[in-house]
Amino acid sequence: MINNSNQPREYDVVLGGQAAINPGNSPILGGIEGVKKRLVSNIIAERIAAIPEALKYGEAGLNLVIHTLNDPSMQVQKEGYLLLRERKEKQVTEALKNYIPLITSTGIDYSLLASLLAAEKWQEADEETLAVILKVSDRENQGWIEETEIHKFSTEDLQTIDKLWLKYSQGRFGFSIQKQIWQNVGGKPGIVDWKAWGQFGYRVGWRNYEFWTHYQDLKFNLNSPQGHLPGWIGWGEKIGDADFLMFGGGELIFFQRWSAMLSHQHL
Repeated sequence: MINNSNQPREYDVVLGGQAAINPGNSPILGGIEGVKKRLVSNIIAERIAAIPEALKYGEAGLNLVIHTLNDPSMQVQKEGYLLLRERKEKQVTEALKNYIPLITSTGIDYSLLASLLAAEKWQEADEETLAVILKVSDRENQGWIEETEIHKFSTEDLQTIDKLWLKYSQGRFGFSIQKQIWQNVGGKPGIVDWKAWGQFGYRVGWRNYEFWTHYQDLKFNLNSPQGHLPGWIGWGEKIGDADFLMFGGGELIFFQRWSAMLSHQHL
């Protein structure tokens, strides 16, 4: 007798049957159809539990696990990624080339940032970038981050933020892109070089002639200059309420903090 792995087995959970009950306390169809149903459940724990089950159903099940890399839940994505990362099948290696594991050492959820960037909602993503940076640094109440905190910023979290910007902007935006431009114009860590800073501003589209651009005048689209985003402020003012450079002594503070981010050794 031929064993069809896509069909329910004797002890699979069957819709309307009595063999077992799923974690959500609602009967579902067994076999691969049951796995598919569980993978679209509204209950995250149920989706997670279904992922290893999918691997029992050959190539069809493997493809289901690959699809979990696009799940809206970071927990589900992580479970799928952990099961796939050591596998050598061609479809797996191809999928992982384009997948960014949302790694964090601080417990931050980057799924909102990822979804905003995927939808090309660049300004909302810029604001969310500031929000997660403040969370990582435990500076939400202050609304800004010190230069010393930037130097010790979580490597895993910084790289996750940067990789998300790189992926969804097709390599146009991200801190690492800005760092390349900063270095190309002669910028060096810890050195206040106003000439290099001005050239950097021109290159990324933050400076026009002798003036620095207001935040509300940034171009939140892919036609803006390379390195134009992220463009958050976060130095003590809410987004949209201030210039890029705060005058009356604020210019040096802004430069020091931003150059610290661009000089981060793990970008």
